[in-house]
Amino acid sequence: MNSSQRITNLDFIRGFAVLGILVINVISFGLPVTAIFNHPTYGVENLLDWIVVVISSVFFEFKMMGLFSMLFGVGLMIFLDNAKQKVKRPKLLSFWRNCLLLLFGIAHVSIWEGDVLISYALCAFCIVLFPQIQNNKITIFFITFLFFIDLLLINYIGSLYDNSGNLILDSAWVVAASEGGSLNLGKFWFPGESEFGNIIGLMFVLDGILRALTLMVVGILLYRLNVIQGTRSLHFYKKLMLYGFCIGLPLSIYSIYLRVSTEYSAASAITSWFWLSFSVIPMVLGYVGLLTIMNIKLRESISTRLRACGKMAFTNYIGMSVICTLIFNGHGLGLFGKLDRLQQFLIVIGVWVIMLIISPLVLKKYQFGPLESLWRKLTYFSFKNN
Repeated sequence: MNSSQRITNLDFIRGFAVLGILVINVISFGLPVTAIFNHPTYGVENLLDWIVVVISSVFFEFKMMGLFSMLFGVGLMIFLDNAKQKVKRPKLLSFWRNCLLLLFGIAHVSIWEGDVLISYALCAFCIVLFPQIQNNKITIFFITFLFFIDLLLINYIGSLYDNSGNLILDSAWVVAASEGGSLNLGKFWFPGESEFGNIIGLMFVLDGILRALTLMVVGILLYRLNVIQGTRSLHFYKKLMLYGFCIGLPLSIYSIYLRVSTEYSAASAITSWFWLSFSVIPMVLGYVGLLTIMNIKLRESISTRLRACGKMAFTNYIGMSVICTLIFNGHGLGLFGKLDRLQQFLIVIGVWVIMLIISPLVLKKYQFGPLESLWRKLTYFSFKNN
């Protein structure tokens, strides 16, 4: 596989990830956030809706964002490698670039509260240190450390709630931290609630940052090992796909099984979250294997469109938020809370089609997508066409 193909493999995986993210994000655009975790509360009316729920949870929930996070880490390494050839202080340039991403994220929050750019920017400030850690064994240790810290956090937060989803107020810090907030799982689990509550909200923030940081470091490791570039043998990627899915799928399936088997009792809320988080790394590795094989085997007319979506991932990510806002919010079509899961999934497919058509057309005329170009120009303090 030549250098051009190595780049296209990254774009192909990134394109799949950014489109796949919408499968989960559309739920928070179109329904109360409770519907993401406690599925039957909103939008599930028949068997087809349940099929969409199961597929979304098993194959997309956390996994697409995991892929996206991993590739963000890869992108940071590529940027630093290139910056070393252009400027004397590449880390300072990367710091400025991350500050810009933070500003983009703050602007995005005004459209949609589910933004990930802010947490990515915060993680990126840490990731800049990783080029100094050349030992892969140390990197693997750090991945393992972050991964289990995240799982321990989820497990500990889960121990603070009883089987009804109410806080167990047996320590002073829990009482103090929950003051002024919901004393149960809030809108994370219970329909009609207006807030998460301080404790579960804390878990959301810390878990999101830890998981993103962990996957970014995984991406760095795969980049150093020439795995994510698609340069290994086809046999290697088949094994990676097999091992990743054989470990990850049972964990992911068990997560939704816990919820369904307990009829979505509050007792399964954080326990199922734990197993879902456990499944992310093996599932992401399985997807790397599968998507690399697809990039090699698919017809060029199909794979080119997906690569274009990946090359314009920043623009497409924000673009999907704009489209969904216009569809579901009051200043648009106002369809919030009015569509079931199958209808939402049909909208997802429609947005995919738009992105798959527009992205190649834009890249035929321009080297980068509009937001990629703006970010690049602001980074280098230049509005020249480079």
